[in-house]
Amino acid sequence: MLSACAAPTASIDLESELLSSKESFLFYVDENTNLHRSELLTTIQLPSKDYLVPSILNLLPNANREYRSGIHEGIDFSAPLNTPITAVSDGIVVRSNPEHNDVDIDTYNALLATSAKLSKTPDDIYQYILLGKSIVIDHGYTITQKFRTISVYAHLSSIPEGIVPGARVEQGTIIGFSGNTGTSDGALRNNKGAHLHWEMHFDDKDGRYFLGQNIPSNYLQSNIELLFNK
Repeated sequence: MLSACAAPTASIDLESELLSSKESFLFYVDENTNLHRSELLTTIQLPSKDYLVPSILNLLPNANREYRSGIHEGIDFSAPLNTPITAVSDGIVVRSNPEHNDVDIDTYNALLATSAKLSKTPDDIYQYILLGKSIVIDHGYTITQKFRTISVYAHLSSIPEGIVPGARVEQGTIIGFSGNTGTSDGALRNNKGAHLHWEMHFDDKDGRYFLGQNIPSNYLQSNIELLFNK
């Protein structure tokens, strides 16, 4: 009788310890809203095959972005100018803005000053200025049944013809090339600072959450890496 009770107790203790540490979680809001690696239906491909998830915390989610009064919700991959960027998984393009033009540096700084005054980055400034040329892909519920999933690819130098809203793309399809649009260097019209800013978000009826959200720094890189096949 005692031995029959031991397993459930041990399981509860293990679960409690796991929730406390947040090890192996892709994001964690509370005990009801989170994503554990065991709930993934599949892993995905890196957005640029030659560049791995960085270890530097400033390039990962949750880092402060004081220059725009916001929190980093993505990963900055150090992909040099015009590195091919590919879809991480099958999906439907819901955003593509190849005609985006960077504002001049004075306008860029004025918009950042607006963010500072508000103590946050307004969605319009973030989406239409700071992301630069960007792609958003809807992966639906193919990555996890718990959440509708999207991926975001920003600061692109160019976007190929055919990568338009409504287009279906397969994992590994080239959807753009890395650049610096949407950054201060883009506003200065130089070729410095090129990289890929990449985000993954998870939607449910109550809100939107980002990969790495509320994951402690000591687990952050390793937890994120659980999402990718390498």
